[in-house]
Amino acid sequence: MANSVKNIDNKLIAPAKRYADAILEIAKSKNELDKFQEDIQTAVKAYDESEDFRNFMTHPIIPAAEKKDTLRSVFDGKISPDVLNLLYLLGERNKFSLIPTILYCYEKGLDAAKNILRVEVVSAVEVDEDLRENLKTKLESKLNKSIVLDYSINPDIIAGIILKIQDKTIDGSLAHRLESLQRKLA
Repeated sequence: MANSVKNIDNKLIAPAKRYADAILEIAKSKNELDKFQEDIQTAVKAYDESEDFRNFMTHPIIPAAEKKDTLRSVFDGKISPDVLNLLYLLGERNKFSLIPTILYCYEKGLDAAKNILRVEVVSAVEVDEDLRENLKTKLESKLNKSIVLDYSINPDIIAGIILKIQDKTIDGSLAHRLESLQRKLA
């Protein structure tokens, strides 16, 4: 499972998190965590891919009953009734634009519920499979969590790796070491 949403507006996280936490609790109680994630992803996909749907659902003048009818016609039988009720609520409160951020927050909560930690690994070159497994094993041992590594390449770091773990960055790149040395010599 990869986090599905990128480029989240931080101002929307607090209100979206309340909805995400509520739907996550319902999903836990029904033991349908992954199903609810898929259902929210379905709603986000519709929101992202159809400008007409997005404009309709976020228009402040369109009555909540019309939005609910549209949601019913688009999603009834395709997603769980609980997620559909969340969509109704968002439409009723003119908060449908929160749906991508709700997915982001839901996936963060889902990772926490499954004891998963996502780590971004930036390297100058492609990392071979042995090193990937070794890094994953060491991080899992040290952090007592299941680790999901997300790799990217940035030749500007010259050599080494940079790890981004939640709000911490561990910069083991040669470029960083050279910058530090230059600052000490200046």
